[in-house]
Amino acid sequence: MTKRPASKRATEGQGDLFVQAADLFPVRRPETGPRAVDLSVRVKTAMGQALKECPDSATVVAARMTEISGREITADALYTYTAPSKEHDMGIVRFVAFVRATGATWLWDLLVEDDGLVVLEGREAKLAQLGYVEQEQQRLQALSREIRKTLQKEPVSVAVRARRGRR
Repeated sequence: MTKRPASKRATEGQGDLFVQAADLFPVRRPETGPRAVDLSVRVKTAMGQALKECPDSATVVAARMTEISGREITADALYTYTAPSKEHDMGIVRFVAFVRATGATWLWDLLVEDDGLVVLEGREAKLAQLGYVEQEQQRLQALSREIRKTLQKEPVSVAVRARRGRR
């Protein structure tokens, strides 16, 4: 079955009935064996994209970051942090402030994807919990069916007797 391109509706925020669940909730496996942590260029590139997509200017984002982090951040520093060609990496406090100032929460997912993790927000997390609960219910129902089958094959021939010391 060939994958159908997303419809215009899906890009406008409405659901597409033909979007695969794996597209919405990817299942990831962590890389195996030792591997280098090579996030710098990917994170800087993604942050640059987030800054471009943000409706506010870099100056406004930097001012918001300063307020959030309590550390002075200028628009020039912000451009340095988001330039893949620059050696300087942003610290975690500034990164958190950047995500909050731009609203680009999808950057969290970028940080954890190599470890096989997926970041879920709000309702997505509740849906994952519901899926887990339903899966457990199915597992318990299957276990119950197996126990019933065993009991039907070997029914108890005598009444259950009271144990010593109990009435």
